[in-house]
Amino acid sequence: MQHASRDPDDLPPDGDVFADDLKPGTTLLDGHYTILGFLNSGGFGITYLAKDSLDRTVVIKECFPNTLCRRSTSVVRARSRKHQGELRSFVENFVAEARSLARLVHPNIVGVHQVFEDNDTAYMVLDFIDGRDLQAIMETTDRAFAPGQIVTMLKKMLSAVEFIHQTGMLHRDISPDNILIDPQGNPILIDFGAASEQTTRATRVLTGRRVVKEGYSPQEFYLTGAEQGPWSDLYALGATFHMLIAGQPPPDSQRRLARVAEGIGDPYAPLAGRYAGYPPGFLESIDKAVSVLPRDRIGTAADWLELIRKGERGAAAPAQHLPEPSLMLDPQRSLQPDISEKLDRFLANTPGYFLGFFLTALAGLFVGAAFLFFWFLG
Repeated sequence: MQHASRDPDDLPPDGDVFADDLKPGTTLLDGHYTILGFLNSGGFGITYLAKDSLDRTVVIKECFPNTLCRRSTSVVRARSRKHQGELRSFVENFVAEARSLARLVHPNIVGVHQVFEDNDTAYMVLDFIDGRDLQAIMETTDRAFAPGQIVTMLKKMLSAVEFIHQTGMLHRDISPDNILIDPQGNPILIDFGAASEQTTRATRVLTGRRVVKEGYSPQEFYLTGAEQGPWSDLYALGATFHMLIAGQPPPDSQRRLARVAEGIGDPYAPLAGRYAGYPPGFLESIDKAVSVLPRDRIGTAADWLELIRKGERGAAAPAQHLPEPSLMLDPQRSLQPDISEKLDRFLANTPGYFLGFFLTALAGLFVGAAFLFFWFLG
């Protein structure tokens, strides 16, 4: 997990830091960067707050796969000779993926500015985002966001995820702690530590690094060699927004899959019908995205966006005022009330002098008609 938002004054004291981290004051790339302190760590790397040579605050992620390496002063060494080749391959992949991430220029994706090698490992320099992650926000309140805010945030995240997928990558670690909210309320997707390039084929079997988070990872993330694709990231994104709405993520996907396989039924409780204030189809789209079986999910971020926009268009469409069905279908219904109403409106809106002339003329017609009638009889 990468908290790109921690304030330098909030860094933990020296006695409360990760054992393998670089200590404050350590410099990198010939003094161009100075470590301010430890932010967080995961299975593949350690994240720091730092200053660059222009005194700008940045975030630096160090390639540090802790199962393969250890720290010797500042230098990263393989744990054993048999791990040397694996460690070197990992560093090379880290550099290649950092270069790919640097191409992801999007307002809702954290910016990657530089990648370099030092201390026999590699480092990635990212934007410092002044904000808090969704996990931290939700820990302070169960209802941190109104429905309108959630709809807007999801559309922005879908735009970002679609952009990632179009470049041939999967994020593979979307979760509330990897989405920061900046001071303007914009969601920013961070921590691509588990990101992987896809092949040009429509589907692919991914191997290697795996990151799983209970409640947020689709069931295929738990299986080495399982087929993954854009629908896998969409499951994690749907689970994240499920948590924002319901206050908790969906049940763990492995347990859901086991229940389905046993014929007991999926324990997932749909959001649709339980929460008010959302456009038509919005909650249903989240329910579909977090379907336990990949074939039942939404296939692409673009498809999901279209589902949301379709619901919004439907909600915004003005109601058409058609005649009542009884007027259209009941031949016995009298039209006399309609004629009377029109006559009343005519009399009310007609000037007095014109009305007198009109009534006089009408009376003359009746008299003339009566004279002719009796003349023919005689």
